[in-house]
Amino acid sequence: MQRVSLPGIAIQPLSRTDLTRAATLCARAMRDNPLHLAVFGGPDTRRQQRLQRLLAGLLGYILRKGDLLGAYRNGTLVGVLGLLPPGRCRPTWRDLPRLLPTLLTSNTPAGSLRTAIWLNTWRRHDPGTPHWHLGPLAVEPDWQGQYVGTRLMDYACNRAADACLYLETDTPANVRFYQRFGFSVLATPVILTTPSWLMVRPLSDQHPQPHGDHHEVFSQ
Repeated sequence: MQRVSLPGIAIQPLSRTDLTRAATLCARAMRDNPLHLAVFGGPDTRRQQRLQRLLAGLLGYILRKGDLLGAYRNGTLVGVLGLLPPGRCRPTWRDLPRLLPTLLTSNTPAGSLRTAIWLNTWRRHDPGTPHWHLGPLAVEPDWQGQYVGTRLMDYACNRAADACLYLETDTPANVRFYQRFGFSVLATPVILTTPSWLMVRPLSDQHPQPHGDHHEVFSQ
């Protein structure tokens, strides 16, 4: 995969040795997302630890099946982007032995049931048409609002030039951010009494070009 350099930010593939740092960053950025509050509960520190364990397994899956990118500023990881190509976003039965331990150990028994409800709801809504599945998209909290999310989205839109882009989010601010890149809302399932938005960017030669990302609130 070609390394992409943008003003002040370098976007490049993450290696397996970067997974722990990437999972930590994503967990910090997404700790207080409404769905993560509903699924993991608990004090902030405990919720972040549980989310980090889950994300470590999911990021490993993305690394094996698709593109896992990092946004770096002077060698420091400040953002993470996952992209799964058409036909690879749904785990097969061969993937389950590697994913199940993560799902079962990242939460309490009751919490694991909530995790299953959450992920299965999103799985059922996954489009049947070919698409790139975007997520996670996370920016280090101290770097939010400084164009990192926009740089990662630019990369995603260019990478997925052969099929539509699809994503899930649970924050209205991110819905507005993604709409600036040509995404529209497909469905709004409520999961564990928490709203979520499923969004798609159709394959097209014409898409809006965003200007800056000062309203960005990450993460997905």
